[in-house]
Amino acid sequence: MDYKIIDIFPTAIMKFKINRIFTKNELNFVNTHENIYYPNSGNKYSKNTFILNENEMVDINKFCNDALQIYFKNVINPLTNTSIKITQSWINYTKLNGYHHEHDHPNSIISGVFYFSADKTNDIISFKRSEYKQIQILYKEANDYNTVQTDIKVQSGDLVLFPSSVSHYVPYTENTKTRISLAFNSFVYGELGIPYALNYVKL
Repeated sequence: MDYKIIDIFPTAIMKFKINRIFTKNELNFVNTHENIYYPNSGNKYSKNTFILNENEMVDINKFCNDALQIYFKNVINPLTNTSIKITQSWINYTKLNGYHHEHDHPNSIISGVFYFSADKTNDIISFKRSEYKQIQILYKEANDYNTVQTDIKVQSGDLVLFPSSVSHYVPYTENTKTRISLAFNSFVYGELGIPYALNYVKL
């Protein structure tokens, strides 16, 4: 029997690569903040939660922001004079047997994770499908339609962008080298909606 699958409401996740070696100044800055941190369940994160605003991160900030604009233009594709900017950013440090609990990012539109140190063989970021299932039918083999989790392999220099509402986590790491990632949130500004539609707001 002939048939066609029509995908509706897909979730866009974009992956970028910086394609350069980190400078000594950048790495020293990142390593310094490992000792000035908040404890988290399974790992820790920098007390400085505006990392990309620092002078040492100027080039990393530009790379992350340029990627964010590509996502916003091609996925969100705003009709009105609406822009987006990075609002907050911090560094996560995950050691051997550490993890990052399942979570999403409130008060943000698009979130990103940039990897200063990640093992391309073992390191992943896991995304979870969050809709409620009244019944659960076990599948023989996972596919894009029945799976509840998607794992994306990452390595140093990668940037992953995704909708902030998507639940994600990092499973227990088996790496002896500390996994270091910079996470950030974003929000829109400018014009939302259209006056005659009675949904206009200017931010």
